[in-house]
Order: sequence, then C-alpha cells, then structure tokens
Amino acid sequence: MELEIFDSFSKTVMRNTGRNIASASKTIKTNETVSTDTVQYILETQGEREIYPSEHIINDEKGHSCVITTEWLYQAMLLLTDKQKEVIILEFWYGMSVSNISKTLHISKRSVFERKKNAFNSIRNYYERNQK
Repeated sequence: MELEIFDSFSKTVMRNTGRNIASASKTIKTNETVSTDTVQYILETQGEREIYPSEHIINDEKGHSCVITTEWLYQAMLLLTDKQKEVIILEFWYGMSVSNISKTLHISKRSVFERKKNAFNSIRNYYERNQK
C-alpha cells in the first residue's frame, strides 16, 4: 500500500513539474524582448556614437531587460528600485497588464499601481531637475 501511495505521489510530482516547465517555457517565449529589431538596432548603432548600446540596457533583479534609446530616460531608470524597474519593464516593454504583472510577481494589483506611481514620480522628478 505504501509503495502505491509513493508511486502515485511521484507521478503527480513529475506531472506537475512537467507542466510547470512547459508553462515557464511558454511564458519566456511570450515575453521575450530580444527580436530582430533589437538586434538590428544594436548592429546599426555600434560604432556610430561614443555610447555603446549595452549602456542603454536596463535589467531588473529577475532578469527582465529592456533597451532604452534616450539618455535621460536611461539615467532616470538607473535611479529606480529593482521593484519599480520590474513593474515598468513588464508593463511597457513586455506589454503585460496590471493583473498579469500582479500574478507574475505574486503581489496585489494595488502594489503594482503603487510601484508604477512611485517610478513615474521619480522619472518625472529626474526629468524636471535635469531639463531646466
């Protein structure tokens, strides 16, 4: 009897692990930001300016990244916390909705709105300080 229970448990764990891997793979493919346009942009800009394209790539703590073409926005994004960067990148570069972001990050929708609001305030303050 114990062997049957262990066997059933093992099969369930393997099935769920397989589903989790398939789901994660699908999510990565869906949210992948590197496209031929991005690669083309990097190839075109390499050597044209003193600023290398890698200096305009922002990453958050979970591996999401984006390419920023405006110097002031790049500098403003560097000032954001990792949590704020994460929300901004997922919404504007990955095109995720607030509900999808809250599910992905395992936080409430209200937390997503707060992080986004604080990020926008920080970016706006940076812009106002440096554009005058």
